[in-house]
Amino acid sequence: MALMRKPDNSKKKGPDRKEAGIKEVSNKTLKTIVLNKDNKSAVKKDTAKVVVKKDKVNHVEDIKKFFRGVLNELKKVHWLNSREVIIYTSVVLFAVIAVGSMIWVFDSVFSSLLKLIMQR
Repeated sequence: MALMRKPDNSKKKGPDRKEAGIKEVSNKTLKTIVLNKDNKSAVKKDTAKVVVKKDKVNHVEDIKKFFRGVLNELKKVHWLNSREVIIYTSVVLFAVIAVGSMIWVFDSVFSSLLKLIMQR
């Protein structure tokens, strides 16, 4: 079974390509097509000579903007009152003590079982 390529129709110049004002440029050139403001005519520019300049970054303004954002976010935070702090702290301490004691009990039971197994 032979494989056949589809014909490449992109190289054909039809009336629709001329009406759109599109010109073909080979891949080997270093020039690009830039459309004018009226989008009807194209102008070739040498890309090797075009240099894009970066805007200078003002670090002091960036730092000020960062801290303004931090303050705005801190205003949105729900701050706990003293009663809520005491309740939540006691819940955490109780949970830590309960889990720690469970681990101690299981460790003691398993270590005594392991001692019995090792003595036999």
